[in-house]
Amino acid sequence: MSVNYIVMPSHWGREVRHKHIQQGSKALAVIFPGKNYSADKPLLEYAAKVAREHGCDILLLEYGYQSARAELKREEVGIAAEECKGAIASLPMYDQFLFISKSIGTVIAGTVAEELGIQRKTAHLYLTPLPETLPLIRRSQGSVIYGSSDPMFSEQHSAEIAGLQGIRVYRMDDANHSLEVGSVNETLAILMVIINFYHEFFHDALQS
Repeated sequence: MSVNYIVMPSHWGREVRHKHIQQGSKALAVIFPGKNYSADKPLLEYAAKVAREHGCDILLLEYGYQSARAELKREEVGIAAEECKGAIASLPMYDQFLFISKSIGTVIAGTVAEELGIQRKTAHLYLTPLPETLPLIRRSQGSVIYGSSDPMFSEQHSAEIAGLQGIRVYRMDDANHSLEVGSVNETLAILMVIINFYHEFFHDALQS
């Protein structure tokens, strides 16, 4: 296994460092953080660890505004997507992509897959998506995990993607936008369930 960093300039005036972990795989798992949820927070940290267990190469993305310690404006989401496209395009082409995204990262991941023209060989794991991700989910394949107490993604939003071919939807009872509940022990129990979903996602995607 080797680790290197893709260092690139960003719109926000600071360099970004995307961590690329290579295991000699033809499949690349790409981690798209949330607005205030970096790749080293539990949901994404464990997703990357599961990806590594399944033998994938891994790309941990960093957004320019994160590096600059700035606030992301809605009109800048497209800029973040462009910079992520540049990072992925700088790598040798992989046979398969697995995009794991959180919150605003779900919008970026769906956009990047379509604009790079790799949607047909990309499986998505959408964590706590936003309503604006729904059209992208409908045009993709993979899994969605959301919390029933997430104020940003309602049961009505979930109903809009229920039954879609190629999309599995998992509802975590009482979980919020971070897929957590009030109790630490219950939150850890939820995380264990989610990690099992991760294993299922990678197993199925890599077997297809």
